Amino acid sequence: MKTQTLYISDLDGTLLNSDSVVSPHSIEKINALLHKGMHFTVATARTPATVIPLLQSLDLDMPAVLMNGAVLYDIRHRRYIRTNGFTDDSALRYIERLEKRHLVPFVYRIDDNKLHVFHKTLSNEMQRTFKSQRENTPYKDFILTTDYREELLDRPPLFILVIDLFDRLETAAAEIARTGKCSLFCYRDIVDPRYGNLEIYPQGVSKAATAQQIIDSLNPWEVVAFGDNLNDLPLFGIADRRYAPANAMDEVKQQATAIIPDNNHDGVARFLDQDYR
Repeated sequence: MKTQTLYISDLDGTLLNSDSVVSPHSIEKINALLHKGMHFTVATARTPATVIPLLQSLDLDMPAVLMNGAVLYDIRHRRYIRTNGFTDDSALRYIERLEKRHLVPFVYRIDDNKLHVFHKTLSNEMQRTFKSQRENTPYKDFILTTDYREELLDRPPLFILVIDLFDRLETAAAEIARTGKCSLFCYRDIVDPRYGNLEIYPQGVSKAATAQQIIDSLNPWEVVAFGDNLNDLPLFGIADRRYAPANAMDEVKQQATAIIPDNNHDGVARFLDQDYR
């Protein structure tokens, strides 16, 4: 038997405002709809270390798609339901190529329901800021290493993240795309577009692929997706309706069913309030 609509929202630039929080107005509106039975979850590049405190005021009871689909996560019980990491040594080959270009990757792995992030000495302020904003939580440990191979040879990682000047990342991404079989996302930083993120996952991993597991379980009449960045396009591809906030990238707006108010004006919550019946 089919259920009602399933709504799936990205976080940064979409549900979160420019202060990187869910506004009190959005929390109030979404919780009221959840209590009426609305099916709503999130799909984000973030990890539990930041998602849990960000969403603690929302009464979410559905699994969340985190780390761009690398995991399916139970926010309420704070446990990993499913992981979609590397199963061979290909991640080590990608890391070797990155290091030859003098790029410093953050390499993610789950051990005993906790996320470990391996890295060498950081090389730019964006990396250091990224680490400082995410360390010292019960859900994630950053581990300084001198040898990725020693850490990862027997237990392959979930995914790889590199933060550096966008032009350098774009060149590295093109090289890896030519030689490897993986899923790549390379995009500019919202705050400082000179910099960017390069994310490397096993082939086939995406927000869409992991969200499909929720869809298959729930069997909704329709799927509605919200997103603002390039890594949201696979999710748009499996949605019946797609909505981009006014602050979204042009490429995302072009794929959207319609444009909603921007993330600083509660666009997702306002849309849900009008759409859910």
